[in-house]
Amino acid sequence: MAVRGANLIKTFINWGLIDIYKISVHPVVLGSGKPLFEDLKSRIGLKLISTNVFRSGVVELTYKPQ
Repeated sequence: MAVRGANLIKTFINWGLIDIYKISVHPVVLGSGKPLFEDLKSRIGLKLISTNVFRSGVVELTYKPQ
């Protein structure tokens, strides 16, 4: 099975291989865009374990799967 680029993270998520999710929220509003995670097999519950706020206004959220 060949996996490349954006499909690689989706494959790791679907196989349950991700221990930590770090998501950065940038203070910019866009009118459209792509979903963060597409075509996952099932919903994944996440627990927030830490946050970090930078001077730029970026907020880093760290989650672990439940």
